Amino acid sequence: MPDNKLVLHPVNPRAILQDPPLLLEALRKAGLVGAAFSHVGELHYRAGPRFGALVAFRSTTPGDLSGFHVALLETTEEPTFLGASNTQPPECRHCQAKLADWRTQLLAWQKARQRYLWSCPGCAKKFDFKELAWGATGGIGRYSLDLWNIGQDEAVPSAELLALLRDETLESWRYFYYRF
Repeated sequence: MPDNKLVLHPVNPRAILQDPPLLLEALRKAGLVGAAFSHVGELHYRAGPRFGALVAFRSTTPGDLSGFHVALLETTEEPTFLGASNTQPPECRHCQAKLADWRTQLLAWQKARQRYLWSCPGCAKKFDFKELAWGATGGIGRYSLDLWNIGQDEAVPSAELLALLRDETLESWRYFYYRF
């Protein structure tokens, strides 16, 4: 599925990746990434020898991993919306109501940034973007690790991969599915 990816990013949307080469070297040593190559003008990495062990496929792990690749998106100045066309409305962490007008609020947040408070139609609370629960189809962060050609619910990051990311960045990580 060339139009999909599994996106991993720190739970803390303001987290900064202090040393990208150090993280890439740890991912290489763990076997997630292999040789670098250019993909549509961006630096990507082929699936490494342990890609199939670090990414838990829900069915059988594909025998040929050559179609999978990895990208480490550089840290942005401000937290950025990381979702795509398949993003579902986030939930309010206070009452679990879906924010049906999330696209309108997202645009307002992108303009106002720190001054903008999201509002919940269910409980009428106002809150910072960090308090949104995006579920499996979206997120906000300053950088991400993208595993290309993994469709929604096809695979999840293994506990080993999430632990490696936590240990290397000192941040807890989450993931979601991105469809172009």
